[in-house]
Amino acid sequence: MGLENDGFSFFPFGVLFCLTLFSIAAVRIYAIRHRYKDDRVQDRDIALILKSRLAKGELDEKEYRMLKELLTH
Repeated sequence: MGLENDGFSFFPFGVLFCLTLFSIAAVRIYAIRHRYKDDRVQDRDIALILKSRLAKGELDEKEYRMLKELLTH
């Protein structure tokens, strides 16, 4: 299995196993980063909607603060 004639050859399945592990880790890291990025975008969208409603006079300052606190946490 690789130790014949005082030489060492890496078993091909070991390479495939390492590539599989690295691929799974990369996909998980990407998924986690993507999920948290979406949450931050959603918080900004909520704040933008509430600010526009405040500017139009549909909300007063107290309601704005209360809704922002409820919707972002």
